[in-house]
Order: sequence, then C-alpha cells, then structure tokens
Amino acid sequence: MSIKELPENVWSKIAAGEVVERPASAVKELVENSLDADSTKIKVTLTDGGRLKIIVEDDGNGIEFNELPLALTYHATSKISEIEDLENINTLGYRGEALASIAAVADVEIISRRENAENGGLIRTKDGKIVEHIKTNCPKGTRIKIENLFSGLPARRKFLKSASGELRRCAVFLREYAVCNPEISFSLEHDGKEIFTTDGTGDKRRVLAKIWEDGAEIQNVKISAEHLNLECWFQSRAGIQTGRNDVMAFVNGRAVNDPVIKSAVSQAARELSGNWALFFTIETSLVDVNIHPAKSEVRFRYPEEIYKAVHSVVNNLGNPINDSVIPLTRPSVSTRHLPAHGEAESPLSKGRCRFIDREVKTITPPVLRTTSPHTERQTQQIFLDDFQEKNIIEPEINYLGQTSGGYLIYDDGNGIILVDPHAAHERINYEKIKSRAEKFENVQKLLVPVLLHPTLALEVHEFEHELKESGFEFTNTKSGIELNSIPLIGVEFEPVSLLRASLNALKNYHDGDSINILWRTWATMACKASIKLTTKLEPEEALTLWRELNKCEQPTVCPHGRPTNIKITNSKLQRDFGRE
Repeated sequence: MSIKELPENVWSKIAAGEVVERPASAVKELVENSLDADSTKIKVTLTDGGRLKIIVEDDGNGIEFNELPLALTYHATSKISEIEDLENINTLGYRGEALASIAAVADVEIISRRENAENGGLIRTKDGKIVEHIKTNCPKGTRIKIENLFSGLPARRKFLKSASGELRRCAVFLREYAVCNPEISFSLEHDGKEIFTTDGTGDKRRVLAKIWEDGAEIQNVKISAEHLNLECWFQSRAGIQTGRNDVMAFVNGRAVNDPVIKSAVSQAARELSGNWALFFTIETSLVDVNIHPAKSEVRFRYPEEIYKAVHSVVNNLGNPINDSVIPLTRPSVSTRHLPAHGEAESPLSKGRCRFIDREVKTITPPVLRTTSPHTERQTQQIFLDDFQEKNIIEPEINYLGQTSGGYLIYDDGNGIILVDPHAAHERINYEKIKSRAEKFENVQKLLVPVLLHPTLALEVHEFEHELKESGFEFTNTKSGIELNSIPLIGVEFEPVSLLRASLNALKNYHDGDSINILWRTWATMACKASIKLTTKLEPEEALTLWRELNKCEQPTVCPHGRPTNIKITNSKLQRDFGRE
C-alpha cells in the first residue's frame, strides 16, 4: 500500500475529534474564548442538549471583520506568537484550533464586533468551507452558533448521550467556570428553559451555595507554599457518607481534570466526603498545560507540593482559621473530640444512635439513625422474638462480654467464639440489601416529598428511567422535581443521600445491568453505615447481632472477604493448657 497525503476534509475531522468530543467540548472551547476576551456576560443556549444547536454569546472584545476568516483557520491565534510563549501561557486558549475544529464537524455562524468598530461582521461555514462573509450591525462582543454537530460523522454522533445527558455535561462545565469567575455573569438555557444563572457580583461563596445544594456550611481555607497558593472551599454532605468526593479543580483559572489533584484529595480526605473546589495559583513556568488538545490535563514541576497543600487544607478544615492564609508548615490541628483515657466513645458522637424499646422488645443496632422527617421509619429495627430482657443466656449461645479492642466474646458450649461486630454487621446489611434488590417490589413513601436542588434534578432527569426501575419515584411540579419514594432495601438511608449515591454509580458505570450496579452501591453504603469495631454494645445488642449473622447465607465472612468470627474449640483450649 502506497503512502499518500490525506485530503483536508479527512485530516481536519481527525484533528477535530481530539478537540470536540461532544457538545460540552464545543461549549468549553467557546466559553474559554469568551473568558479570554474579557467578557463580563456569557450566555449559553442549547437545543436538544446541544446536539442540534449551541449558541454562545458574550460582551467581550470581539473579532475584527477582516480577521473572521482567519479565526476559522487551523493554528491561527492572537494569544501566542513564538515558541517561548509556551513557557508562560496566561490564557485559557492558545492552540488556535478550536473554531477550525468545530467548523470541521458542524455548521458555524459567527457574528462579532469590536468596541470601536462602526460595523460588525458575519461569517458562515458549511461542511468546513466558508459560504458567507459580510458586514452587519450587531452589539459589541461575539455570538457563535453551532448547528448539526457531527451530522457528517454518524459514527461519532451515535456515541452521544441523551439530550439530558449532554445537557448535564454542559451544565457541569459552565458551573465550574462560574465558580472560578464569580465576577462574570453566566447563564444556561435549554430548549427555552432557564437552567442556571449567576449574577456576576464576585461572591464565590454565593455561587458555590447555588451549585452545591442546600446542605452543610461551606468552609474556606487558604494555604501558601513555596511554589503555589491554594484556596480550598469544602462542603460536607449531609446524611450517610458514601466516601465519594466531587472535586472541581482549577490551575491558574483553568478547569482541569487532573489525576494528581484527585489522588491528593482521595488520600488526604479519607474520612471526609463532600464537595471540593480547589484553586491553585502556580507560577506559569512551573506548570505545563500543553499536554492534550482538550487542555484539561496539566503537568506540575513540583507535584509533591500539590499533595502537601491538600493535606494541610484537610487538616485545617473546621478550624477558626477560615478565610485566612495558612503557611504550609503550620502544624495540623484536629477539631474532632477524642474520648479521655478510659472513656468509651459514644455512638452518638459518630452520628449513630442505639435504641431499645423495652415494651415491644425491639432493638436497633447502633447504625446511622435517620433524623430526616421525610421517612416513615426512622430506625431500622431488629425484632428480638421471645428474648427475655434480663436473661442474656440463650439455649445455644452465651454472651460473655467485649474486649477492650471491641471484639465480642461468646460461648456456644463447644468453645469460645470471637466476633468482629463491624464485619458481622456488614454481612447482615449486605444480605438484606441483596435480598431486597432481587425483587424491588416495595418502595418507601416519604411523608414529606423532597424538592430537589436544580443541580441534582438535572442529573435525575438523565437517569430517570433507571432510577424509577429501581424504586425511586418523582413528581414534576412548578417548583421543580420532587422525590416522593425511595427503594425499600432493608437498611435505612437518608433519602437524598441514597439518591445522590445512586446517581454517582450510574454516572460512573456506563455499561451493564443498572439494577446490579445500584444494589452493589447500596451494599457498599451499608458497609460504611455498619457499627464500628470500637462501638460498645449492650448484651441484648450483641445477642441480636449474633442471631442476625447466623441467618445470613454466608455468615463466616464479610462482603470484602474478611472473617466475621473466629472459634477456639474446647479441645484446643485443653491442649493449650496441657489438660489432654
């Protein structure tokens, strides 16, 4: 096979595929151009999730009439001019290929006017070729319309998600830049409906509060180091902690999806779960943004400082030093209460409660108790059958006590059994959820429907079919989407926390049985809600735990494969004591 040069209409589409993967990619490139143009207002309008039409309007510097054709040419840019400029990139765009790439896979119309120009200009492309270039009256700034994205690339178009899925991706990106640029007014409209707006007042906390839903207080910590400054905003999640963090990361004003930063958060915040916004300011010569055409990846000259800064931020969250600059060398201070020597740690201090109803002889193991008024059952109750409160000896088991390390000790007549209460409770919760998940016949009605925050409602809309199939029920009202019911899965969770965790699972697993994915997610949540090894149990609770464990299909191991109990037989004890 002989070597030949590819035609322009082929290589241009190949190159465009690295820059424009979906509607959100096009929106990102256009909004970054608007930000580089010193805009104070940016409006994005989508039709069918951007698959049919995308319009981005700004009041920025605009483009000269004679330069409009050049703006649609590959490697034409006003932001760099020589190779040395790559060592000191101060703009979001610099490669000079965004508009040309978009024009290669869609029909494009640009209307733009410089502030002091008498007229503006209009330019249109079709199939990557300029078909019109005329002067026109228009306001200062730029308006770019993209239609029929990937219409000439059916292989690429078939991989696009639903309209709601593509809308969510566009909204995520726009919200990120709204947080990073609170002094700029942003708006997003979809199919004639307003989705998201900010007022451009410069109040970052206000923008975050709008994006992060109604929840815990938003905390702010600033860290200074030798080669970087870090500003961190954090909001813990209400309800059960799923261990998942949603991280927005920015480097010198650029939104990035960087594995170094995410790994640093994951390692440093093992006991924290919530929303993160991290703003790194680094000397431009110490960070390389020229890694990928999408410009979402960066390379750090001193990656170890990223880890140290994030660890320092985590150590200082919750301290009365918020909104002030902390040297990176500041000793970490923990605000968590630690029990005094000999003092048992209260289950309540960890967000769990223990409840015994002596009249009906029911017991709730010390799991996370739902305090939300939205659930009919506030506690998960395990019935004690005919157990007599004052008699802690059962026919086949005798509970002896709990070690200082937290392990439970039983005597079954044939030897001593040591039980890990956390592993045992994990197995119990796991099998309860698994059993319920195989049926999905029952739902738990909420006494008071929960009006979902617009950010969460947008995600629900994308996965509404899968959620309804698994037991969630919603109602569309004038105020927005309300959550009415959740799956009855055998373990009690705060409704919105359960919904959020389910959405995270569906977003991160694109293939496979959604029901299977969801019950595994819920089982993982149940593991995290299980009692801790250090939790002090009453005799009644210890016996109930033993009874429920022995009802399980696999009582000997937890869902992760660790043993739930270890038995030392009487014969082994006799041998060890030399009585044989």
